[in-house]
Amino acid sequence: MADFKMRGSDFIDRTNHKVATLRGNDIYDDRNHKVASVRGNDIYDVHNHKVASVRGSDVYDDRNSKIASVGDIKNEIDGAMGGVSVVALWLFFAR
Repeated sequence: MADFKMRGSDFIDRTNHKVATLRGNDIYDDRNHKVASVRGNDIYDVHNHKVASVRGSDVYDDRNSKIASVGDIKNEIDGAMGGVSVVALWLFFAR
């Protein structure tokens, strides 16, 4: 069983606690504070600094080092359907 799952636009941990929410291109934590934004294939933090990029099926950090693959991330999150937004949730909350 995966430690996290997606229920609609909510990111849930194994105890059914809502960890984050996707709203459009933005990601909010459980206290409704903006944590990140997704712009195209790039992920930015709340301070508008680029954190990661998704190229093909691989995820690269801000220094262009490969940190994961999209397939591995989707295996860690039950019900994950998206691409870059799921990677962003994984980066900020599950990694």
